[in-house]
Amino acid sequence: MHDEIELKLQAPPAALRDILESEFVCKIRVGAVSTRRLVSTYFDTPRHTLRKDGIALRIRRLPDGYEQTLKSPVPGAAGLQTYREWNSRVPDCVPVIAAVDDPEVRSILSLGNRHKRLVPLFTTDVERNTLPARFGGCDIELALDIGRIEAGNGNSESVSELELELLDGDPSSVLELALNLTELGDLSLGYLTKAERGYALARPALRQQAGKADKSGLAQGITVPGMFEAILNSTLEHLRANEQPVAAGLPEGVHQARVAIRRLRAALWAFRGILPVEERKAFNRELRWFQRQLSPARDWHVFVKETLPAVRSAYPGRRSTAARIGKTAREERARVTGDIAGLFRDVRYTRLVLGFTQWVAKQSASIDNSLSGQPVTEFAAGILDESHRKFLSDTRPLSRMSAKKRHTLRKRGKKLRYACEFFSSLWPGQHTEKYLRSMKHLQEALGVINDVSVAGQSIGSLDSAGAETRHDKLVGEWSDMRLAECLRETQPKWRKFQKQEPFWRSG
Repeated sequence: MHDEIELKLQAPPAALRDILESEFVCKIRVGAVSTRRLVSTYFDTPRHTLRKDGIALRIRRLPDGYEQTLKSPVPGAAGLQTYREWNSRVPDCVPVIAAVDDPEVRSILSLGNRHKRLVPLFTTDVERNTLPARFGGCDIELALDIGRIEAGNGNSESVSELELELLDGDPSSVLELALNLTELGDLSLGYLTKAERGYALARPALRQQAGKADKSGLAQGITVPGMFEAILNSTLEHLRANEQPVAAGLPEGVHQARVAIRRLRAALWAFRGILPVEERKAFNRELRWFQRQLSPARDWHVFVKETLPAVRSAYPGRRSTAARIGKTAREERARVTGDIAGLFRDVRYTRLVLGFTQWVAKQSASIDNSLSGQPVTEFAAGILDESHRKFLSDTRPLSRMSAKKRHTLRKRGKKLRYACEFFSSLWPGQHTEKYLRSMKHLQEALGVINDVSVAGQSIGSLDSAGAETRHDKLVGEWSDMRLAECLRETQPKWRKFQKQEPFWRSG
């Protein structure tokens, strides 16, 4: 048994080969390049019981026999994939549970006689070029895999990735090496393992879906530096979990990616008092740029799914105009969704994630030692107090605020809501839950107000760009009418929230 710590980078085969042959890689290489063909068959029950238990089981054909490998994810350094691995030689391409030397793992495999129901699901067939390297005082293996993953149902896809596996040393060196490699080519981050990709081919319903933020809460006894690292890494993981859904054009993936970026920016704002100003602002600017790239797609998804049906319902006698609006809106949605398909495959995003992950670990280690002993509730309460104060700095009725002021209120509310979600587990109880529900309902209502306002702006922007038929009049009428309704519906929630006692100051 041993732990495998690695990071995957992806690019076309020719680009990856050029990187391996580059002057930079030649300087860090400490041995000869070896080439092998690796053919591996992955097994599970027809109901994927091993996958559901977080276990991948494969048998790899070697020149002198077969090797059985089991892998299971374990906690490790942020930004890297860490797996516990059990290897054993077997006589042929048939799983041998008795060969597993860990009693606990062996019992999991034997549970309910599942080992008797194992069947081959998919295979990977790759040519691997392995290069040993020494970088930053650490031993790292570079493995270039070119080939295919093929499922038994006929589905397949290509593999073209460079794995950086830490053999010995500091995990941060893998991130640093990856950053250096991005200077040599347009590399993107690999988020899924070959096993995860194979399962999705074997059962298309498993293709990565949009993921929501982790709400599991902070660990007991956590310190301020630990809290900072846990929150920032969790929010970054939320973003990374939605890379594939954005590439696939899934509306919820686009929405969750924007939420993840907003949460990242809110976390940077919350901890700004202990972070280097210029570095924090630089990361915030870069995150804001990616958020803005996603915004048009999200706006048009909302327009087609929510606004358009509402307009049709409000004006049943103007179906032909609504139909023209719908056609224009769907075309624009398709265009802007296509524009962002490769957003998270761009090397700019790769550098952002690698650099940000490195920076978070560095900041966590360098935070003033005096903060390590400060009660986390005291630290978090200070952040929540300021967020709460800013949100309630303008308590006028919503109808008396300008659209710009309402938008500012909504943004401040998001900062408060995310801060509450970050720290709420420090104050468990019904009062906290009640406050969070009230905050959520108010923010959702403010979000509807924003969507109604954006609807008229979105369709109007197409008309001003020269669309054949003007659409903004009908949508504008609906927007004005619906906005008045929303303001009336939201005002009681706004007034009620102002009277809420903050959970972190109750009792």
